[in-house]
Amino acid sequence: MFESDDFSIDCKTCIGAGTTACTDCIVTHLFANDDGPIDYVPVQLTVVPAIPDPEDVAIKMLQRVGLIGATPEFVPLDEFRSYGAPVAVRV
Repeated sequence: MFESDDFSIDCKTCIGAGTTACTDCIVTHLFANDDGPIDYVPVQLTVVPAIPDPEDVAIKMLQRVGLIGATPEFVPLDEFRSYGAPVAVRV
């Protein structure tokens, strides 16, 4: 859309500021409050850390308290549901 990714709208430099055009301006409607337009204050954005996978968190917690070893062994869901008993396969 623009040559640069930087784009700003400043009511202080707008040629329509303080005129009747200001009341119809979309920026006025988006950024106004009961006291009038608010000043834009740039802030430094920070990187939000990724949320860890709940399965990884659970495994690390169980390893930390010694309930499972360093390399956990996963079993198929059918075997888990049967509490280790062989599952009869229906044909």
